[in-house]
Amino acid sequence: MHNLATKQEAEYFDPITVEVVRMRLETIVSEMGIAMMRTAGSPVITEAGDFNTALFDVTGRLCAYSDYIQLHIGSASVAVKKLLEAVPLSQMYPGDAYISNDPHTSGATHPPDVTVVSPIFYEGKPVAFAQSQAHLMDVGGMGPGGFAPAAYDCFSEALRMPPGVKVFERGIPVDSVRLMITNNVRLPVLLWNDIRSLVAANNVGAARLCATLDEFGLNEFDRYMQRGFDMAEDVVRSRIRSLPDGVYEADEWQEHNGHVDDLYRIHCAMTIAGDRLTLDFAGTSPQTDGFVNSSWGSTVGAVATALSPILAWDTPLNHGVFSPITIKAPLNTIVNPTSPSPISNGHIETGMRVVRLVVKLMNMVLSRSDDPVLRERTQGIWPDSWTGGITAGEREKGPFFVLFNMDGGAHGAGAQPRLDGLDCSGMTCQVSHTLPDVEMNELMYPVLYLWRRLDYQTGGPGAQRGGLGLDFAWTLHDCRDAHQTVFAPTAQVPAEGYGGGYPGGGSEHQILRNTNIMQALRAGGISHLEDIAFEKKELLELSAQGIPIRAGDIFWQRIAGGGGYGDPLLRDPALVVRDLRSGYIAEPAAYDVYGVALAEGGQVADLEATAGRRAELRRQRIGRPVRDAASEVELPAGAEPVSKGVALRDGAYVCLHCGTELGVGGDWHDHCHTREAPASERLAELHVRVRPRHIEPLVMLREDFCPGCGTALDAQVVVKTH
Repeated sequence: MHNLATKQEAEYFDPITVEVVRMRLETIVSEMGIAMMRTAGSPVITEAGDFNTALFDVTGRLCAYSDYIQLHIGSASVAVKKLLEAVPLSQMYPGDAYISNDPHTSGATHPPDVTVVSPIFYEGKPVAFAQSQAHLMDVGGMGPGGFAPAAYDCFSEALRMPPGVKVFERGIPVDSVRLMITNNVRLPVLLWNDIRSLVAANNVGAARLCATLDEFGLNEFDRYMQRGFDMAEDVVRSRIRSLPDGVYEADEWQEHNGHVDDLYRIHCAMTIAGDRLTLDFAGTSPQTDGFVNSSWGSTVGAVATALSPILAWDTPLNHGVFSPITIKAPLNTIVNPTSPSPISNGHIETGMRVVRLVVKLMNMVLSRSDDPVLRERTQGIWPDSWTGGITAGEREKGPFFVLFNMDGGAHGAGAQPRLDGLDCSGMTCQVSHTLPDVEMNELMYPVLYLWRRLDYQTGGPGAQRGGLGLDFAWTLHDCRDAHQTVFAPTAQVPAEGYGGGYPGGGSEHQILRNTNIMQALRAGGISHLEDIAFEKKELLELSAQGIPIRAGDIFWQRIAGGGGYGDPLLRDPALVVRDLRSGYIAEPAAYDVYGVALAEGGQVADLEATAGRRAELRRQRIGRPVRDAASEVELPAGAEPVSKGVALRDGAYVCLHCGTELGVGGDWHDHCHTREAPASERLAELHVRVRPRHIEPLVMLREDFCPGCGTALDAQVVVKTH
């Protein structure tokens, strides 16, 4: 009887204590982040929040994760596990801190993302790990800032630290390691201070966790933490069970590897089997000699980035969330490369393409779920890329500088079922993304901003519009010349929409050479781009480094937008008028793309004329008269959802907008009215900017319309070789 009571007591979990333990862990990693921001010197950390903090148990399982960069979930987890392989627990001591940044051996996303892992001791024994990771301003190598489009191998890119390098020993800096690091970077004082800020963050985590163990007791705390793992796993498994079993396949494409303007395939087959989800990247392109290869840690983090907001939006991010998920990727591919492949931009090129691909696959399966809540998780695709601009040079009066401009993350988000995409959202992985203040960049670096505004040519048209990307420009100030590194991962292959929504616009860099900008500013400023005289305009390669920029030149960067959701002809005319008045769409787009006719001096929509215009656009799509189309649709009783606007009823696919049958069996797309054209040309007709691609493989846009009502049911970006 006593044994039974003891067992029941051991299995009992007080729900309030479960929540208190969860919140305590999340508070600890949050406070670690605050400590890092308060002690670091780089605006990448203090202004933009490009870092993560986390706690792991002594076996390397994720216990809690901060709300900053979700991509680091993969690199952090791999770094802790690789440290455990390199250094036995018996050789670790209180106050030790281990540093790593090598993507090939420690799982780092790329070399500038430096990780520090510190063992946490309680009552004389190791009980956990505190982990911090942040983008540091320079880690040596051929490219200032750590990005090296010109590199052909990882040895050219950076100083690489494998797992097991001890940077602090029993609380004291290891001078030999400090000297080795600072001797190989361009900004040694700043870099060492930021490394100390990572150690400080871990020290805060250790102190707070030990105080928590004093309060709860080690055994009881471990028991409740395990309960948190189990609860998170149960939630994710239940949601996977709500998805239809099967194998779903799709592709994404990586653009330009730094040397060659080619497209590299990322293929994934997603298998849903009961309560397990497997992602297999077999069929992906081999690793390349350019800097776009995604480390294993980055690929794992990309999958976590895509799946956690879709399947675990309301659960804590811990080991349990990822227990039902298996990731497979062949070695020597661009999603699981081996040395000596270069890798300095793989995380925000190929890695972020993995995010896009997994979201695309999830759209396929979520749309077929019988759970309406999960169907609402479908979305327009985010660009999920970083449009990079790194400037380095000598000030006229002052030290060498490296500006890694965090404005580069300000792309638009994909649209949602009921909301437009967020403008300048940042990547999916940037949960707490912020843009740096213009004044802060101008204070710390020799640049003068000329404008920073939304780019109306980037939002993917849809019933819900994709978010807009950023458009900004600056000129050098108190600096005669500098060198520029650029990369524009979403230029030719834009982020798709969903359910008839169209892709968003792409990214690009231009330099206006030998302008009159300083004279114009002294004369009172500029109101329009036309006010600036220049000698020539250079549209830069998608990826390049060492580009000279001189006083009087203007560096101009435009960033990609998100995909739309649903047919743009289904958008509320009042919202189209609002977008037009707010400058969110080009003036002709209201009539040409959204089919909205204006009245009363353009202040309101003429609803009767709008209905006629939209019917005419549908007729033009399919070349014949169209049925009336309902804008709001419900899933009929007994029908199975297939995609937005498409269902399976009595064995046949049907358009939910008008009831037209779309075939029996096979692929419903085959029974649509289909048009295909070069993506840049077709999107230009929709007033969306995408860089043309004139060499194979070609980037095409395939549009599928209902043959009855002319409603756009799908718009896919297709890469093909003739």
